[in-house]
Amino acid sequence: MHIQIAEHIKLALLVESDAADILKTVNLSRASLGKFLPWVEGVSNIESAKKYILDRVNSGLDGSLWFTIYYKGNLSGIFAVKSICPELNVAELGYWLSSDAQGNGIISQVITRVPIILKNTSAKIIEFRCLEQNVASIKIALKSGASLVGAIPNFVSVGNTLQQLNIYQVAL
Repeated sequence: MHIQIAEHIKLALLVESDAADILKTVNLSRASLGKFLPWVEGVSNIESAKKYILDRVNSGLDGSLWFTIYYKGNLSGIFAVKSICPELNVAELGYWLSSDAQGNGIISQVITRVPIILKNTSAKIIEFRCLEQNVASIKIALKSGASLVGAIPNFVSVGNTLQQLNIYQVAL
């Protein structure tokens, strides 16, 4: 499955054979990604990149869909519907981009297509979960029209700093 987002932006289903490109992308952006994504340190070789992929595509979570983001023909990150809560009809989104792809409005453009991605699901609300110091992700959530609806204090330690996880939601 491929979803054309814009002329230079495309989504493709994440598959195990993406491991070498995922590893390369993580390695090139390790410092910036590692500021907010604790899993980054665990992706250090081809086997751990395969595990990263398989853990996500085989999560077993309702409605889970994982995509690679291609920007100008290069694998530049991941976009996911991490899960859809069947009781609350909430689809949690997740994403990351390589350092060189950031600042091009890629995630904002992908999010405009989320209603199409979620068309045949029960989702009525999209949710963003952003660490309190992740200003770029918070801006994306707010730009999409989401509002802060809750927070989980002391959620994760990144760089020896405990951070709150902010929860933003917007109706589809």
